[in-house]
Amino acid sequence: GSSMAVTQGLTHIAVSVPTGTLTAAWRSDFDDLYGKVFGWTEIDNGDRPGRFTVAIGRGCYLNVREREQPMICTEYEHFGMLVESGDDVERLWARLDTAFDDIELGDVDRRQDGTCTFRFHHLLPMTMEIQYFPPGASDVSPRPWRRDVGLVAEPNDDPRSIT
Repeated sequence: GSSMAVTQGLTHIAVSVPTGTLTAAWRSDFDDLYGKVFGWTEIDNGDRPGRFTVAIGRGCYLNVREREQPMICTEYEHFGMLVESGDDVERLWARLDTAFDDIELGDVDRRQDGTCTFRFHHLLPMTMEIQYFPPGASDVSPRPWRRDVGLVAEPNDDPRSIT
């Protein structure tokens, strides 16, 4: 049988950038894409230099800190952000493609099972993957969510197994 996960979700992602990166211009560029496209909002850090924290949804946040020895990422290191539909993936890709010249934007991968993803890289050391997984598309696809009640059981789910 399968065991249930003990953890309930991701709380934050922490990345480091070179000292001197988090300028007013960098923050403005960050907001132009991540704020305006994804709705991410900066969290007050008490005006502490070298620190940038942003709310990215569902109680999750991103910490960006300046470090003398920042993280080194290859093309693989990434984090995934879930959206509600394959059409949302396509719309976000099109918006990034037309509105931003200075990002690395991968192609949309739309699979036969309905899974839809793409990756892009901009300002952060890690690449971001936008993902949609239809219910039942894979063993790792998340269960469906409703904003008003959280996790929603599938018709064949034992209610005791919902986490």
